[in-house]
Amino acid sequence: MQVEKIVKINEDEQNALLRIFSRLPTNEKIEVMADHRKLVYKLKQMHDEISVSILSYAALIMAVQVYKTNQDKLNRLNISDLSLNEIREITAMRTKLFLQKQFRRQSKREYLLNYWSVVRTLKIDEQVSFRKIAIYLKKYHKLDVSYSLIAKTWTEIEKKDKENG
Repeated sequence: MQVEKIVKINEDEQNALLRIFSRLPTNEKIEVMADHRKLVYKLKQMHDEISVSILSYAALIMAVQVYKTNQDKLNRLNISDLSLNEIREITAMRTKLFLQKQFRRQSKREYLLNYWSVVRTLKIDEQVSFRKIAIYLKKYHKLDVSYSLIAKTWTEIEKKDKENG
């Protein structure tokens, strides 16, 4: 009951926000938790009679709510009704999101290179397609990479091997 008074949303909406939080990548969860920490201190100053655990929970709900609002702004297509500062913030967030996606792709490539001997064996010895290699890696090694990434990496590595050999 105290939490609903602080965050001004009902329990169902709180649960929906917690589900959003649970599906976030780890780096974004860490960002939300950084905002959470700041909010706990602010709430403690405003509501010193309420226990810290309740304030911490309310701060988490509020931090996820801010995150969701920012994501909704990112997805907004019509920027004509936004101020210049809001457009700058959205552009900065979109840039950050783009760079995070690029980093994830690089890390998937690095994971793929750890299994490169498997890929090479399947492709050369067994003559398996890149699509089937992707399925194999997902099923037996829990590595979810696209066949196009495998093909692109294959082309790059084979090109380097031909240049060096």
